[in-house]
Amino acid sequence: MKNLLTKKLFYFLALFVVSFTAVAQDDEDVVEMAPDVVIDMDFNKSIYPESEGNAYFSNQPKAALIGMIIPKKYSELIAEMKKETPEGIKNLKTGEFDNAGKKVFYYTGNVTVENNVEIFMEVLVKHSNENECIVITSMYEPSVKEKFGKEAKRAIISAKVNE
Repeated sequence: MKNLLTKKLFYFLALFVVSFTAVAQDDEDVVEMAPDVVIDMDFNKSIYPESEGNAYFSNQPKAALIGMIIPKKYSELIAEMKKETPEGIKNLKTGEFDNAGKKVFYYTGNVTVENNVEIFMEVLVKHSNENECIVITSMYEPSVKEKFGKEAKRAIISAKVNE
């Protein structure tokens, strides 16, 4: 994560996700284990030359794909996400699609970052187990939406926790 813009995007995402998951997490063991969770995702990793854990980055063009586990039931997380509109996202679109009998919730929009650079962001959520969701966040320059958007969808459809 050498690039400053990539770091800022990562921190923006982290703050955004924390805003949805800040409610009561009493089990310290779960919190301590979270960074060690590996999410298997089948997508073209060659377009993201840098990686760190479940996060993949590209500096040219600017792009990031980040997978994480959120310790909430799918229905609860989706209800929270629908209720609270994230600040700073323009052209927000939300919806749900079905893939092989599993629902995937998404929202997309544009975020303006440093030097008024616009970044397209999409968040995809799917049920992992009874009390967890897999969340894939993809951010990239709007000019490369077709290439990186397709990979984000492939990542969420294939995502599973590696136990």
